[in-house]
Amino acid sequence: MAEPVYLLIGGAGYFGARLAEDLAQRGRVVITGRRRSPARDRWLACHAERITWQFYDAAETSRLPAETDYAAVFNLATPGAAEAAAQPEAARQQALATVEQALHLVTTGRACRLIHCSTFHVYGAPSPGAPRTRYGEDDPPTPTHPYGLIHADCEARLATAALPSVLVVRPTNLVGRPAHMDLGPQQRLIFLDLCRQVVAHRAMTLLTDGLAYRDFLPIPAALTAIRHLLDAPSWPRQCHLAAGQAMTLRTLAERIQQVAARQYQWEVALTTGDRTDAFRVPFHVDTTTLRRLGWSPPGEAVLDAEIAATLASFQTVTE
Repeated sequence: MAEPVYLLIGGAGYFGARLAEDLAQRGRVVITGRRRSPARDRWLACHAERITWQFYDAAETSRLPAETDYAAVFNLATPGAAEAAAQPEAARQQALATVEQALHLVTTGRACRLIHCSTFHVYGAPSPGAPRTRYGEDDPPTPTHPYGLIHADCEARLATAALPSVLVVRPTNLVGRPAHMDLGPQQRLIFLDLCRQVVAHRAMTLLTDGLAYRDFLPIPAALTAIRHLLDAPSWPRQCHLAAGQAMTLRTLAERIQQVAARQYQWEVALTTGDRTDAFRVPFHVDTTTLRRLGWSPPGEAVLDAEIAATLASFQTVTE
């Protein structure tokens, strides 16, 4: 039986690179990206023959690689929040162009399945007067930011295709060790930024009061969920990729403090600001679909291990 091949559109990024490493244990992986760098090249060299790279940029109307058939295609290439805010229509057109190409691989038989990575941000920020405490897997998008609007448009296009081999997953905040240190705009993600601050300054500063809630899912738990989905005989239309339980930003920062103390005996100061943020009450993200497939939420040790590994990654860069 031929070895499966997986295509990761935008697979050189923060989560994509970790996913590529995981899928490389099941088969060969082709990742696409808009740029190479020394850090990414070193990472690719560590996975020669298992992970290969090809250029793809929807803004340049380049085509997705189709030299072989794929067991599954993952679309992680939707423009980021900053890019979406700066040029919303251009970002929208690029995102939809990629979705069309990914769908074409499925409809022409070049790919057996398509997993489109959307985002929890399709729900938008909750209303201050009526905060949401639960997000169901069948809840419709209610985006407010261009980033969420673009993802909602991509979801709508996939829904019109009505293909049972297409799955939309809505990740919350995925956190964990970077596979390589060329993180691009994603280096500003709160988890990575806090870990970087600890290594660089032995201190953390939150611009907000830290009392807003987020659903942080350690990357290993997300990878386990993906494996469960790939092995499932049939797919739902969409599902969440979430821990299911939210914590405050301050709690996350305190967990990082504790791990830094155990790992390096560092006393890390934590300073909070006076700004407020959305999601001021605890909320629950439904993960029924994954649980039915045998997946279970991660324990605290998984998050602590990813914090430790992330601190070590930043420490290596500074040495």
